[in-house]
Amino acid sequence: MIVSEKVKIEKKQVTSSPREIEMDEVLFYKWSISTSKKYKIQCGDNSVQVTFIPSDIQQSIRMDESLFRDLQLPPLTHSLHLYLHEGLDIFTLGIFIGLLTEVKETEYGVSFGSVHEFCVELATYCVKNETLFYVFSLKNYHEPNLKGYVWNGESWELHDVPWPHVVHNRIHSRKREQSTEYQQFTLYLKEKHIPFFNDHFLNKWESHQHLVQQDHLLAYLPHTELLLNFSTLDTFLQQHKSVYIKPIHGSQGRKIFRIEDNGKEYILDYTTFTGDIEKSYETTHDLFIAIRPRLKGAFIIQQGIPLLRYENRILDFRFLCHLNTSNDWKVTSSVARISSPKEFVSNIARGGEIQKVQSVLRELLDPKQAITVGKVLHELAIEIASSIGQSEEGLFGEFGIDLALDENGKPWIIEVNTKPSKNMDASTPSTTIRPSARSVINYCLYLANPFRGVN
Repeated sequence: MIVSEKVKIEKKQVTSSPREIEMDEVLFYKWSISTSKKYKIQCGDNSVQVTFIPSDIQQSIRMDESLFRDLQLPPLTHSLHLYLHEGLDIFTLGIFIGLLTEVKETEYGVSFGSVHEFCVELATYCVKNETLFYVFSLKNYHEPNLKGYVWNGESWELHDVPWPHVVHNRIHSRKREQSTEYQQFTLYLKEKHIPFFNDHFLNKWESHQHLVQQDHLLAYLPHTELLLNFSTLDTFLQQHKSVYIKPIHGSQGRKIFRIEDNGKEYILDYTTFTGDIEKSYETTHDLFIAIRPRLKGAFIIQQGIPLLRYENRILDFRFLCHLNTSNDWKVTSSVARISSPKEFVSNIARGGEIQKVQSVLRELLDPKQAITVGKVLHELAIEIASSIGQSEEGLFGEFGIDLALDENGKPWIIEVNTKPSKNMDASTPSTTIRPSARSVINYCLYLANPFRGVN
C-alpha cells in the first residue's frame, strides 16, 4: 500500500548526522515511522539510505544540504508529495516533469523561444499541484548530472535536478529531432521507461497520409499530393482553379504559395518573412520556372477551397485537443482566426486576430446553423485527434487542428499540428494559466509514475 502527504522540504544546518531527516511529528507517528530503522528515500533516479526523527516542524521534512546534493534536489519554494511504500521501507519524494526545448542564453537572461511564457504557466500550475517542473535542453543532458531551469516565481535558475518521471517535447527544430544526439536521448528515455510526450513532429504530408486512410474523414480532406515536378503542378491546375503550395515542415504561415487561375493568367501570391509577393504568369510552365528556386525541401500541393470569409478576410478555426486522464480526447480550447486584411493566411504570427468561435458563426450563419456547425467542428476535431493518436507511433497527447468552412458551410480539414503555437494573444493577461497549460500538466501527471524502480 502507498500513502502520501504533501510536505515542504527544508534545509538544515550541517550536522554530525547528515543522513538523518527531521519529519513533522504528526506525520511521523501517523505513519508509524521508527527512529531505529533505515529507510530508502528516492528522488527521481537517485536514492539514499536515511533515518527519520520526529520534529515540531509542521507539514515539513528537514534535510542536510548534502542530502539535497545527493538527491539532486534544487531549492524549493513549494511543497512536494512524499510517498511511503508501506512494508517496503521506501519513500519516494516528488513528481518531476521536464520540458525539453532549445535554450538560449542572452544578456537579459535565459530564453525558451516561443514557449517561454507558456513554460511560466506550466511551472505556476505545477506549484499548485505540488510538482517540480523544469526546462532543459539536449545540452543539459550531456552534463554529469542533469541540469534544468527551475522557476523561482520571478526568474529561471539553473540547478541540478532529478531525472523526470515524464518528458514533454517542445523542441522547435525538426532537424534537431533527427540528430544523433536526439536519438541517443530518446533511447535513454526508453531504457529508463520514461514517458516521452509528443516525441516527434508529424509533417503536413505525414498527417495527411494518416487521415486519408480514414474513410469517414475523406469527405473533409482537400485533394492533396506531394509536389514532385512540373507535371504535378500542371495537372493540379487543370483540376482546380485555386491551389496552395506549402512546405511540409512549414509553420506560422511562412513560405506558402497561393495560385489562382482567373481564366486569362495565373495569379501567384507568396508569403515571405516580410510580407506577400503577388505576380502573374501566362502559362503553368512560366509559373513553375518562377517558383522552382523557392521550392527548397519538400512541399505539398493542395486544392484551394472557396472559404467562408469574415469581413472579406480569410477565416479558419484552431481547435486544441488533449488527452485527458481517462485517456479520451477532448477539445480544450477553440478560436476563430481571422487574417489580416492583406494576408491570405490567418496565422497570428502574420497579423491575424482571434475571436470566439460561436460569436463569428452567429454573425455569418443563422442561429440554428451556427450551433449545428459549431458542434460538427468540435466533433470533427476530436475524431481527427483520435484517428492520428491511434495510428501514429509514439505518445501523442496534444494536437492543434485547423479547420475551415466553405461558402456552403461544409467543414474542411486544413492541417494538423503536433506542436501547436503557444504565443499568447495580446488581450490575454500575463498571469493567466490557459486551459492548454493545465491540460498538458494534467496529462503529464497521468503519465508520470513516481514509483519506478520500486521492488
